[in-house]
Amino acid sequence: MAETIDSPDAQYALDLVKRICAEVGPGLPATHQERQRAAIIKAELEKHLGADNVAIEEFTLAPRAWLASYPLGALLMLGAALLNIATGRLPGASIWLTAVPGLALSHAAPLLYVLEFVLGFELIDRFLRKKQSVSVVGALRKPRATSVNRLLILSGHHDSAPENTWLHFLGYGMLFLSMIHFLGFATLLVMSVIQLAGVIIGSPDTVRLGTIGWVLLAFPIVPSIVYAAFFNMGWKGGGTVPGAADNLSACALVVGMGRLLVENPSCIPEDTEIRLICFGSEEAGLRGSRRYVERHLEELRRLGARVLNFETVVHPEITILTSDVNGSVKNDPEMVKGTVAAADRAGVPYNVRPAVLGIASDAAPFTRAGLKAITLLPFKVPQQMVAFYHQDRDTPEVLTIGPLLNVLKLALEWVRAGGE
Repeated sequence: MAETIDSPDAQYALDLVKRICAEVGPGLPATHQERQRAAIIKAELEKHLGADNVAIEEFTLAPRAWLASYPLGALLMLGAALLNIATGRLPGASIWLTAVPGLALSHAAPLLYVLEFVLGFELIDRFLRKKQSVSVVGALRKPRATSVNRLLILSGHHDSAPENTWLHFLGYGMLFLSMIHFLGFATLLVMSVIQLAGVIIGSPDTVRLGTIGWVLLAFPIVPSIVYAAFFNMGWKGGGTVPGAADNLSACALVVGMGRLLVENPSCIPEDTEIRLICFGSEEAGLRGSRRYVERHLEELRRLGARVLNFETVVHPEITILTSDVNGSVKNDPEMVKGTVAAADRAGVPYNVRPAVLGIASDAAPFTRAGLKAITLLPFKVPQQMVAFYHQDRDTPEVLTIGPLLNVLKLALEWVRAGGE
């Protein structure tokens, strides 16, 4: 049925993105603007599904926690560096009092980054201010359907990100600065280990060898601290990033799929519910999708839920992700196979790749819970990332009809086959 989809269907999605950007603008997680974006999506879904079939789900989160791992990590690095430098230089103070805490902080900085940011554990969330966010959930079945034995979910997220400082100012230079950041982690850790080893064996020469000097402070430690301390900007109000591509493009396609399926009910498999979800607070560490899975896990398992998630739809070639959360979560091979088959039937260009560092999506909480989920990422890295990703340049002008149309075609084929 891919032939039933044409440019006007993709144009509908593009027009919805333009409307949200014009009427609301950016919408950081758990802000009033994010809620306004959700309200427009809800109203648009209601036009197609009926008001009784669309709901808002509220949830609680600490919106700053996930990205706070960067500045907090910078503080830990700074503390570790100062303690390292102070070892043996404080009159009357035992070198143990600086070397041991210095080593501990040099471990804590990368550990916080890995656990909170890379793996997505809610490590420091409990200590930070909580706020409310919303997800929009629409439901659709075949006309006169009396029972549901299977659930297919099409999803995206409607919040936008704080602006990435270094992408905004440095472009490709951010990639180099990111490497320096990890080098700073490693250098500080190695120096602290050497220094404490010198303390343990009673060797002043080894202690001096492990003590940071001006050269290592200048590069890479201070640049690494600065990078992490000022990783993001634009936190006031709804932020500065319109998020047209990331990820209003996906939400508009979710609504567009609802519109298409209402117009083509024969595409809906028997005994199947199609759930159309626009999650909130993805840019706060996938909190919206995580809360949804936690709340509905029993139902999702009972109905054998399958999830096709859309993310940053700006390139004609669709990347089908075989993994998620920086490569740490492996998607079900059956889901990959079914999605590839849908792409083949739809006749759209695609590639199949694992997620790399920096890629995490709302499919991940489902996969982690043992459900079948996958993300489509029609996004060219690093070219499009440098051009507008998490920047104030992520406006409707970066969107074109082709990528939107390709995702619609693939998604419709996926739904027709029951996600298989």
